[in-house]
Amino acid sequence: MNRTIKDVGERSLLKMFEELIDAGDLPFNDDAVAFSLSENLSLVINIDTFVAKTDAPPEMSPYQMGAKTTTMSISDLGAKGVQPLFTLASGAFPSDFEVEKTVEIVKGIKETSNNYGAKYLGGDTNEADDIILSVVSAGTANKNKLIKRNGAQIGDSIFTTGYFGFTGAGFKVFLEQFKARDLHLTKFKEAVYNPKARLKEGLLLAKYGKISSCIDSSDGLAWCLMEILRGKDQFGITIDNIPIDETVIEFAKENNLNVYELALYAGEEFELVFTVNPKNLDDLNSFMKRNGVKIFPLGKIVKNSTNKILLETESEIMEIQPKGWQHFSDR
Repeated sequence: MNRTIKDVGERSLLKMFEELIDAGDLPFNDDAVAFSLSENLSLVINIDTFVAKTDAPPEMSPYQMGAKTTTMSISDLGAKGVQPLFTLASGAFPSDFEVEKTVEIVKGIKETSNNYGAKYLGGDTNEADDIILSVVSAGTANKNKLIKRNGAQIGDSIFTTGYFGFTGAGFKVFLEQFKARDLHLTKFKEAVYNPKARLKEGLLLAKYGKISSCIDSSDGLAWCLMEILRGKDQFGITIDNIPIDETVIEFAKENNLNVYELALYAGEEFELVFTVNPKNLDDLNSFMKRNGVKIFPLGKIVKNSTNKILLETESEIMEIQPKGWQHFSDR
């Protein structure tokens, strides 16, 4: 019996693609791809796709669809420390989809691109049974300054650019009808419907120049931690702090939910998770503070022959399972 894509899942499918892809200036399956334009200059590109049936929460506006797809793509350039210069988009729509709503989607793409300093240069349209959007973002960078996701070393400290759990809580509210206070609801709605890319932070990390690895957390914190370990047989991770906003903690308590599950596995938060040699911590903190950016410690890279990710809390030590968002599967 022939296997289907659902049988293997997105990540196994990507592994099959690897041998078909020509080498570039970034490793396979990094946040973006890069192609040499000259001895020192790389063209850095990312493409991300949004399918309304699987990616749009209830009552998401057409403008928000376009904006979110653009944010998804630009976030990955931010993780490499690259300023997007332009975006292109492809949109497939049902033939009976309203013209005005189609224009709103494009407005969302254009204005979001412009907000991150990129020009929107147009694209392509087609017909489909669902709304399917793809946005390409592209920029150039010194190839020697690109921040790869695979450069972490044992002993490195792990940091992130923000809080986790907002989308996990939001999905519980908007998809599963959990109840939330008005104050909580406002924050959850902003995270789910109007996410922001950490482009400024990524550009600063590249400017700082001593970051050993970086990845965006759009597939979930747990999965991006496992990606940092990929291919490193003697590496593990110990997490002793996950920055979680008080509203998420309160929501979890009120609904008898595991707050760590909300923070680790929901995805679509677009925070950057990065590593740095501990000897540079004071220097890094000072640099980011001078530029008005707050960063949060998560844990450290440790020697571990089984690639385990352990979460240390006040009451216990638990293993974090390497799971997160994956297309074509039941997750």
